[in-house]
Amino acid sequence: MKKSLNILLHIGFWLMLGVIYFSLIDIIFSLDRADYKSISRWEVFNETVPGIVVMSIPFYIFFFYTKLIIKNVKYLIYPLILMVLFYIGNVIWDGNNADKYIDSLKAVTFISLFGLLGGLFQFFTDWFKKNKLKVELERKNYESNFALLRSQINPHFLFNTLHNIDTLIYDNQEKASKSLVKLSDIMRYMLKEAKSDFVEFQKEMEHLENYLSLEQLRLKNDKFLNFSKNGEYQAINIAPMIMIPFVENAFKHSVDSIIDNGIVIKIRIENRVLSFVCENKFDKFETDKDKVHGIGLDTVKKRLDLIYKNRHKLSINSDNSVFKVILEIELNED
Repeated sequence: MKKSLNILLHIGFWLMLGVIYFSLIDIIFSLDRADYKSISRWEVFNETVPGIVVMSIPFYIFFFYTKLIIKNVKYLIYPLILMVLFYIGNVIWDGNNADKYIDSLKAVTFISLFGLLGGLFQFFTDWFKKNKLKVELERKNYESNFALLRSQINPHFLFNTLHNIDTLIYDNQEKASKSLVKLSDIMRYMLKEAKSDFVEFQKEMEHLENYLSLEQLRLKNDKFLNFSKNGEYQAINIAPMIMIPFVENAFKHSVDSIIDNGIVIKIRIENRVLSFVCENKFDKFETDKDKVHGIGLDTVKKRLDLIYKNRHKLSINSDNSVFKVILEIELNED
């Protein structure tokens, strides 16, 4: 919480309390005094200001002392001892006053009440600061991880694609040209669009389809990739690069592309809910040797927890040499 906002919060609190106290004093005067009409608002104000000052003393003593109590609860014993000593001293001070015990108890209750208010004020202020800091640290962490994820994807994918396009130049110049355009679109998306918190789902799909198209350049079998999509996704946004790490991981760790349906990707949008399924067949022995298997997946999980908290379901399992990801996200329209 900014210092200026914190100060305004305190000022607002005491102004509100002052208005309430002023109103109570005004009511008390009207009930206790027959000549109430002769009393000016200035007299009521003069009664209010000292009362507010008296209230503020235990409030701010406990406000600042609560920091110590938060660090170590043992410090709570000292204000309790002071309250007992104050009560005993107040009783002794009143001498032969018959109501001294009740009056002293009222005084202790008054101090305790505003001390408690000060303590609660400090507690919630401290909680708000820590919670805001925690959220900020999580966001910074995910942003740095996301930047790292982009840097990990770019070189790996770029070099493979350039090699494939280089081979195509001599065999099919038109296809090589179209592939270069798609590669350019992918790099532009990563450098510009992916920096935004959210992008249009249509653009995310175009990015994914361009990626799949370029990956298919190196496939030996056209039926190795089974990709399908359905549903209406106009005017729907999504956090960028949520699906692509799973797809990249599938290509990175899939078996040889001579088989059919080595990679299956299904995307469906229904009632603003994204259903994404990505599965690939893999060689368990080769995957065990690869110490960076699943690179980027932890980052995606953290991003999902931050951006779509309580609005997504993610299931990742590996069984019978098939790695399968099932993701559902409740998306917003605009």
